[in-house]
Amino acid sequence: MDKSRNRTVWLLSASLLALAAPLPAQETAAGANTEVSPQVISPDAQAVIDRMTVYMRTLKTYSIDSNATRDEVVAFGYKLQHNEHSMVTVQLPNKLRAEISGDLRDRTVVYDGTKIAIYSPDDDVYARTTAPDSVHKLIGNLLDAGVEMPMVDVLYQTGTGTLTESVRGGVLVGDSEIDGADCDHLAFRQPTIDWQLWVEKGDKALPRKIVITTRYEVGDPQYQATLRWNLNPKIDASTFTFTAPKDAKEIPFSNPAAINGAAP
Repeated sequence: MDKSRNRTVWLLSASLLALAAPLPAQETAAGANTEVSPQVISPDAQAVIDRMTVYMRTLKTYSIDSNATRDEVVAFGYKLQHNEHSMVTVQLPNKLRAEISGDLRDRTVVYDGTKIAIYSPDDDVYARTTAPDSVHKLIGNLLDAGVEMPMVDVLYQTGTGTLTESVRGGVLVGDSEIDGADCDHLAFRQPTIDWQLWVEKGDKALPRKIVITTRYEVGDPQYQATLRWNLNPKIDASTFTFTAPKDAKEIPFSNPAAINGAAP
């Protein structure tokens, strides 16, 4: 890395640290103290997020093909990197299918508007339960229940969620290119995580890459995913229908009440 690039990275890091610092007051030129909001996102970074949010909330049917890596910290702080591929297909207001395959586990999630089923081919078991009547409600409940599913935060953004809800500082890093698409590169800081987001420029303001770094854990493990969007996916009668494989065993859903929005 050359010196100018080193300096740019250092300045951006310093900016994020300054933006995220808990500053209850700031001196003005006249020497007076003025209260400052704990959340400070630069206007150009907020403009990109706003543009992405507006566009994503126009989407009705789409699929996201993603390749991701996830760090696991083992003994003595050694990091292992695990690979994962997922295909998530959504048809609003109430259809979703996710196919996930990876080093750690494989699973299928199917939601048809009334029920959700989760199948684990590694164990040859599945569980299903009733579910809310919309994808947006389901995603919110999955987040609250701690159920892991790829791109759940991105999917939440197409509803009423906000990616910057817990952010304390955010900046626009600059221009970048992901899979041939010109993107704005953003960086944000939250109390315990740092994350970066690449948003496509132009009319289709889609998130194309995300990197999440968990701070205050040994090794600062990262999650990284590159997203490829299809805004006209092929959908047939079986896409949102779950048919249990032969000999697969049904087991109880661990927390069906939480999926439907009840307190655990």
